[in-house]
Amino acid sequence: MGMHKKSALLILGFIVLMAGSTWAQKDPASFPKIMFQRPAGISGGAIEHFFSRYDLAIHGGAGPDAYALNDRIRKLNPNTLILGTSRQGVWPGSFAPECFIYRHQTPRLTKAASPGDKEIFVTSTEGFPTAKDAYRFAMIGGDEWFIYSGLTDTSFTGVTTTGDLSLHRVHAVGDTLKTPVRFVGFGMLQNITPFAPLVNGIPVWKHFIDKRFDPAKQDFSHFDGVFYDAFRFAFWPDDISGGIDIDYNHINDFDEHGLAWFNQQWADGVDKMLTYEREKLLQVNPGKPAVIGINCGSVLEGASLELCDGMMWEGFMRFASTWEDMLRVNRLWEAKHNPVYTMIEDYDPENRRDYSKNKFPYMRYGLTTALMAGSYYGRTFGDYYYISLYYDEFDTDLGQPVSAPQKMNNGTWARFYERGVAISNPTGNNITVADADLRTLTGYAGPYFRLLAGQDPVFNNGERFTNVTLQGTAADRPKYIKGDGIILVTAPDTVVSDIFVGNCFNNDTSPASSPVVLSGSWSEIKDPSTQVFNDARNPCFSQWSDDSKDGIGYAAASDPATPSTATFTPMIGVAGYYEISEWHGWAGSSESNVLEASNVPYQIIVNNQVKSTGQINQNKNYGKWNRLGVVYFPAGHVSSVKLHNTGVNGVVLADAMRFRFLGQSADVDVTPPAAPRNVRVINR
Repeated sequence: MGMHKKSALLILGFIVLMAGSTWAQKDPASFPKIMFQRPAGISGGAIEHFFSRYDLAIHGGAGPDAYALNDRIRKLNPNTLILGTSRQGVWPGSFAPECFIYRHQTPRLTKAASPGDKEIFVTSTEGFPTAKDAYRFAMIGGDEWFIYSGLTDTSFTGVTTTGDLSLHRVHAVGDTLKTPVRFVGFGMLQNITPFAPLVNGIPVWKHFIDKRFDPAKQDFSHFDGVFYDAFRFAFWPDDISGGIDIDYNHINDFDEHGLAWFNQQWADGVDKMLTYEREKLLQVNPGKPAVIGINCGSVLEGASLELCDGMMWEGFMRFASTWEDMLRVNRLWEAKHNPVYTMIEDYDPENRRDYSKNKFPYMRYGLTTALMAGSYYGRTFGDYYYISLYYDEFDTDLGQPVSAPQKMNNGTWARFYERGVAISNPTGNNITVADADLRTLTGYAGPYFRLLAGQDPVFNNGERFTNVTLQGTAADRPKYIKGDGIILVTAPDTVVSDIFVGNCFNNDTSPASSPVVLSGSWSEIKDPSTQVFNDARNPCFSQWSDDSKDGIGYAAASDPATPSTATFTPMIGVAGYYEISEWHGWAGSSESNVLEASNVPYQIIVNNQVKSTGQINQNKNYGKWNRLGVVYFPAGHVSSVKLHNTGVNGVVLADAMRFRFLGQSADVDVTPPAAPRNVRVINR
């Protein structure tokens, strides 16, 4: 087996008992580079164990819980780069009125408005957000905000009467109203243009960054940089509907000056704001890179290459004009920055929850596209990118690129690396690529070998490469074209990522494997009020907690009178020795509220034969991997771990099992011989 960046040489014995306490050290410059971006917060009992698998982690957490999470991520993997996404826009009540961009409509009161009024009467409500909009704010008298739930042609209805965003003084007939401009992402659009009034003598672009870096709001010394999850260097005609008024003259700027003029004013503020933000990053993290990442849903090139360090392609081809244009833009970033932080964040929506995780060609297509131009790659589940998916190919070590991407005559592309080659098929057709095709390219250093990997073992069969047929599905729009790819290595290499089997198909269970099978009487615990998912949270093996079928934290069997079993069956693609470990949180409202059994029976079963038995004390060792043993597993779905509640003295938890590949024996036998020596552990 060849060496790679996320592996370690361990000898079975005492050392292997400690395997899995932290991730193995790796070269952060080696490819592929992988990422996970979660725009939402830090929900999940074991979220740090998921984030720390990645080279780049981006999350929307803020405050002490986020800082503690980052500390836990770095303890597991000091090389994970962490970017924060909080405070991206301006919010009524939190920012001065001068900070906002408003619409040009400014109706006037037709009846005096007083504190406690539930309806406010005006000359017109044209241009104000309607009841179907999530954010319905209005300002009256130049400094008082209120929220409303509905409107008629001449009044706002359902007006808030308590709190900061409500009227606290009387407003006379004739007072004007206005509403801020909402853009996708977080908050309202800030007026960073030259026309914005100063805020206490400070330009809005500077005031905004100072507020963003206020340690009481978000201490960026706990992050390696910042990330804008929704941003524009320039706006498109359909980005902002209903009008806009940055110069505060009550005339629609799009009618008065045009979109190009507005974009010029906006670009002036972006230049100043991001330049100042980099200075702030260097102040809070002296001696470290100041990383600014941008997701704007469109191509970033030109001046933007100077102002930030990388752009995100959200949803892979979702916003790309063509695959080759994506490659062209990524190459511009690669040429400008070293290291470069361009990112491809692919995702599967909820309507494909039950199968898309195992669409390995889709993943390979995205990953090999990222390798064409040195980008980070991540694949997530959910419309809001909240659950990470992890694949064997992520643990490959290709080193650094040694050639540019090259197009072959059949329309596929290849790029050579120090220890292999990546091939991508963006054509939308099934294409066969042969070793002879690679030999025509600059940088060939074959022969090459397929990976020997566990999740898709027919494709990654470890054989010397002769040819491969890469799938393709044509479509009328580039973003719907499906492709495929392959990673080949210069020396035979076995890459088996840790196999997790938990309670959910996506949340805590590895690709190719299925969740635990429960029989008897079990309660599936999602996120009730007693389960707190913060720094004192229940440490169950979950990267996301909510009230959906993806949010299950663990299952609990509380009735010893009803025989109940939980069977964890991994998909074993590469036969060999596997270290088996169990994980559990707690059943009560806290660690001190001990309800769990101390004598949970387990069986390790291979081909219907019990190979090992024992008991787990689940009222200790919460939130960690508890080693059950090392057993030889043949390929397939014929090996499992079974928990049951016979004779237990408390609640039995079915949370998660980990199966960590330790190596292969020369003599393939389902009966484990003496423990092998000098086994290389794939430490993922």
